[in-house]
Amino acid sequence: MLRLCSSSSTNKNGTLEMPAELQKRLEANYSSSYHQPLNGRVYDRKPIKFLLQKGKQYYWCTCGWSHNQPFCDGKHKNPHYKISLKPIRIVPEETREYWLCNCKQTKRRPFCDGTHKTPEVQETPRVYKNNF
Repeated sequence: MLRLCSSSSTNKNGTLEMPAELQKRLEANYSSSYHQPLNGRVYDRKPIKFLLQKGKQYYWCTCGWSHNQPFCDGKHKNPHYKISLKPIRIVPEETREYWLCNCKQTKRRPFCDGTHKTPEVQETPRVYKNNF
């Protein structure tokens, strides 16, 4: 997997671009996973760029415990962990690269909104540790 980092996903005006998938998420109206008040643990302090295929279902890990980041591996279902967070379903409308949040603190789930740059996230111990 190629791991990249972005300073932000801004347009010419310096504002964050809102992916079409985020603007038109009809399931957000009836799925409780989009309205979870809590955030998961900080997995990493930077987003990950990932190629998502049009029409394919992905489940973004909200809790930060998955070993398949940024995607869910079902660890939240294990009663030992006592995790109440549920994954976010993503169904892209086009095949392209997306910046997915890996700090799990974004307000634009599952997409990065730059929250990883805040002092609170930067000072929080992360789960992911690279060896270089």
